[in-house]
Amino acid sequence: MRIRLGAFLVAAVAALWLAVPAQAQETTGTITGIVTDESGGVLPGVTVSVLHVGTGRTLERITSETGLYTAPLLPVGSYEITFSLSGFQPLIVKGIQLSVNDRLEINGKLGVGGVAETIEVTAGAQFVQNTAAVQSLVGAAQVQELPLNNRNFVQLATLAPGVSSDLSDEVGVGLTSTVSLSVNGARRNALNWLVDGVSNVDVGSNITLLSTPTLESIQEFKIITSSYAAEWPRSGGGVVNVVTKSGTNDFKFAAYEFFRNDALNANSYFRNQSADPKTADNPPFLRYNNFGYTIGGPIVKSKAFFFWSQEWRRIKRAPADLRLNVPNPTWLTDPTSVNYVAPALRDANAVALLAAFPAPNLEPLTAGGASRYQVSSPNINNTRQEVIRVDYDFNDVWRFTGRYTHDQSDTRELQGLFASFMPGVGTTETSVPGQVASFGIKTVIGSSKLNEFQYQFSTNKIGTTNPDGTKNKRSDYGINIPEVFGENANGLIPTVSVTGLSTIGSAQLYRIQYINHAFTENFSWQRGNHSYKFGGLATFEQKNENAASVSQGNFAFVATTGGLTAFQAFLTGNATGACAACSYTEAERDIDMQLRFSRFEFYAQD
Repeated sequence: MRIRLGAFLVAAVAALWLAVPAQAQETTGTITGIVTDESGGVLPGVTVSVLHVGTGRTLERITSETGLYTAPLLPVGSYEITFSLSGFQPLIVKGIQLSVNDRLEINGKLGVGGVAETIEVTAGAQFVQNTAAVQSLVGAAQVQELPLNNRNFVQLATLAPGVSSDLSDEVGVGLTSTVSLSVNGARRNALNWLVDGVSNVDVGSNITLLSTPTLESIQEFKIITSSYAAEWPRSGGGVVNVVTKSGTNDFKFAAYEFFRNDALNANSYFRNQSADPKTADNPPFLRYNNFGYTIGGPIVKSKAFFFWSQEWRRIKRAPADLRLNVPNPTWLTDPTSVNYVAPALRDANAVALLAAFPAPNLEPLTAGGASRYQVSSPNINNTRQEVIRVDYDFNDVWRFTGRYTHDQSDTRELQGLFASFMPGVGTTETSVPGQVASFGIKTVIGSSKLNEFQYQFSTNKIGTTNPDGTKNKRSDYGINIPEVFGENANGLIPTVSVTGLSTIGSAQLYRIQYINHAFTENFSWQRGNHSYKFGGLATFEQKNENAASVSQGNFAFVATTGGLTAFQAFLTGNATGACAACSYTEAERDIDMQLRFSRFEFYAQD
């Protein structure tokens, strides 16, 4: 039955696209109201002209026999409404600010006569929301003016009542940056992130974004925390609905740069205790530059508009107080050390792997204990994003909106992606290009019906490499440890964990791809006092990724009761078998998953 429903939906969507296409309501607002005369009697047949001030677009509606008008699917922005009827004074209402998902009630009262009257409407008087949804707006002023560490809009969502988070102080951008928000106690992966009405979530974890819109490309966004309408797709743990900027009849250009530098920072307490003067005398290395520009304006005056945004981040930093445990050199030279092993008893492969541990640069915490190493090599996090949006009114009936966002995130992970290996051995560089494209067409059918169609394509690819200078190959150390299976694709050294020491090793390289095609169809019908809406969603998604299984092998060395220390068990290669708790595991192969999944949703509401 599901297959038949899916085939039917695809056919229906295709037919509606060819017949009466449109764009998605989630990025728009609605203005409605009742027009009366001075005595309070309703006025049918009143012409209501709704003007978008920025673009000059006008939508006309005629009041019904009950004096009701509804103007749905309006782009966010500033509006003026003109009410006119023969024999009555025209009424002009100005200063109306419409935000995403608003349903404003703007009523008109017409007096008899022929002289126009202008009324300035304040926000408090106009903001009547005929909706049960609990929602909070983050407007353009908040997006631009509130100080944000790393300039990530996600932090603004925490301002809404009912939203809790375990976000870091500096919310990052890219693969390893999770959007850990919970709405009213729901799971964080149940939050629905939308940009211009289309999904912006990587379904691998449901807590990372396909792209992170720059602050300069965001017009506003709304957080809906409960009492959602039926039309909201995918999940019910909350909605963050972002609307990007569009062009207007005026050309606008802006350029900017934000920077941070360690020359402006104080050193930390623990770094001041370092025996290394370079560490003790200097704060962690930091070079942070965030810069870009935007431009927007008309392609054809009052008809076609564009908006373009491009932004870069160039970030180099040292991890704050990253200290690792490494072998104490006295363990190899002092026969009185509890960890000493005579040279004749040392395993050749273990001796070779000792070179994977860096020389200590901090004193041991205890006499004769493990030495410590503090890393000073900087992390790298570079990003680039382009956003292009085009809005085009073919005529009073047909309207097209298209947006394409490209993200590129390049990072370096000193201890490896999703890992905690020794720097210089497990270090990785990760490239994550993300793309989201959406195309929508809206059509007005008569004076009471509208149809919307939208197509979305989104994808990202995650790939890791080891930077030059990384030593993680068996050939780098000349080891000849036998393997059970022949699936060590990159010839990596085995992972070696020794109790009390930091782990040496490296993960197999990641290759992950997500692709999504989504089709949305919505139909709205204003009939009398009812606003009907129904439609559907079909998504066709795929996830191709490897598990980075430990096909290179994993050794674990622990202390034995009344016998060898963990380091002695490692250095001897557990040749005597005295360490019964020591273990070796090896994955047969690096599993490659090819996942395919589809989703079909239908709704109806009044």
